[in-house]
Amino acid sequence: MAFTTLLDLPDELIHNIFLHLSASAAANFGQGSKRLYKISNTASLWRRWCREEWRYWEEREDRPIPDYNLHSITQWKQAYADKVIQDKRFLTIFNDLLSTQQNRMARMHEIVEDFSYDAKDMLVRQLHAPDDAEDVLARRYWSGVILELLHRYKAVQTWDKMQYQDYPPLEEALGAFDLFIQGSSSDFELEVLKKELDDLAHAVESSDPDWRDKDYIAKAVAISKYLREHNLVGCSPETFSHMRYRFICHVLKHPTDKSSIPMQSVAIFCCVAGRLGVEAWPCNFPGKIHAVIESPYGPSIKDTRATHVIPDGVVWMNPFENDEILTEQTMRDMLDQMPHYNTPESQYSCLTRAHTRALVLRNGVNIIGSMQFHRPSPGWETPNIAFCALWGLITMSQVDAPKSRELAVRHQHWLNQIVNWFEGYVQDGLWLDDALLFEKFVLPMLDGAEAKARLASVLQQIRVADANANPVTPRDERTSLVRHKVGQIFRHVRYGYVGAIIGWDPSCQAGEFWIQSMRVEDLPHGREQSFYHIICEDESLRYVAEENIMVLQEDPSENLLRLVGRYFKRWDQENKVFISNIKDEYPDD
Repeated sequence: MAFTTLLDLPDELIHNIFLHLSASAAANFGQGSKRLYKISNTASLWRRWCREEWRYWEEREDRPIPDYNLHSITQWKQAYADKVIQDKRFLTIFNDLLSTQQNRMARMHEIVEDFSYDAKDMLVRQLHAPDDAEDVLARRYWSGVILELLHRYKAVQTWDKMQYQDYPPLEEALGAFDLFIQGSSSDFELEVLKKELDDLAHAVESSDPDWRDKDYIAKAVAISKYLREHNLVGCSPETFSHMRYRFICHVLKHPTDKSSIPMQSVAIFCCVAGRLGVEAWPCNFPGKIHAVIESPYGPSIKDTRATHVIPDGVVWMNPFENDEILTEQTMRDMLDQMPHYNTPESQYSCLTRAHTRALVLRNGVNIIGSMQFHRPSPGWETPNIAFCALWGLITMSQVDAPKSRELAVRHQHWLNQIVNWFEGYVQDGLWLDDALLFEKFVLPMLDGAEAKARLASVLQQIRVADANANPVTPRDERTSLVRHKVGQIFRHVRYGYVGAIIGWDPSCQAGEFWIQSMRVEDLPHGREQSFYHIICEDESLRYVAEENIMVLQEDPSENLLRLVGRYFKRWDQENKVFISNIKDEYPDD
């Protein structure tokens, strides 16, 4: 009986064997012979392993984002090797970041700026570190902080790249608002938004058996009706002011809460229409934004810009309110009733395709206005949203600001506002991570030497503070009366809130104004008792007198566990205390 060896099998079967191996095992297996080596280098195999191992890729000049197309020219084996090397380098930097407070922010900035999305898979893995990891709380916390910064960086970078383009993809420009505020979640990406719109366009076409027989106007009406039936356009007067409806991803992805204000309604309509061959664009109509729809035949609007004449066949819609077709005369009649819109030039600019920059500005102004004049929706009241709007405004207005005195004044106002906010938060020890964004994007925008020097000084102070070691506070005779330790959980005796001790002083070290305003001298033990730095379950940082500390022997809440990774490695269940990750400050606790 003849024996069959592995190499007697056809290439197709050996290829299938490789499919069941990991990349490292396949590389070793391929060393068995020249034939196995050749099969192991098949592009489709390395393409598969790249897809299985990594979801996120940063587009670079020397390496496009792998599109996973079977006919892609991507060198998949080299791409795999490059990503492995990057992951190892990332882990080295990240582990150094966890091990010491010195240069922590510098390492965060290195990850975001040098790796960008090439680090995201590793960050997501650290965010879901196993419960038995030696430094699980620190690993989860700092990966989350870096992910949040990465998303903000990518959003601002998206706008910054678009500022010189008149018509970059609308969904990317508006989706950057969602990306900026999404925090450490990895549920949303601009590619996810594009897929949502692709799927929506397919659903519209599939729902109408007569779709191919319709003309462009009938198709536009059908799209609007479908979106309205599925609550993707329009909203009630009661919900018009809700912040969440100003973010296109929320409208598209939320399973039940689907309403949108005019900007998002028109954007969704136009993005779906464009995917179905209908040339529809947002136009910057006063009041409520509209969609302008061009005929596929005859001249385009862009061909008549010099004459301010609208070509035949152009119609308009207001998908936020209804599915009706509006004629040029109807639109001009509405403009005639508004001041400042009675010249051919002004009316033409309101009736034709708006630059994407103008739409981003309009959305940013809408967000700021909603924050100023309406009570924020639960979960949508964070300063992150205000920063998001201002970043969109300053990046997308800088190109057109020199062309318009009014816009130049507004651009300078927004720029001053975001710098002042940043400096104010920095004084409170907040938003320090965003120094990267301000150094890379805001500093070059500032014109005045004084303003530029002031921001540069703030950024330099942040870098110096990050590089300096924190002062060491050992346990000695001077601190012998300090009863409690870093890592203990406590409840405030008087106010009842719960927190964790993250530092202490043998006596009150706050300024005289704080001591007087908090009436410290009225406490039974006054200012000479020990005081403790606290992080609370509501994310606030407090300074508490020892007589108000009641140490608890109970497990921390989920919210506290989420917050304390900045200071601690893990929770010690046996001793009911957090294991310190700030030993460089408090070596004996």
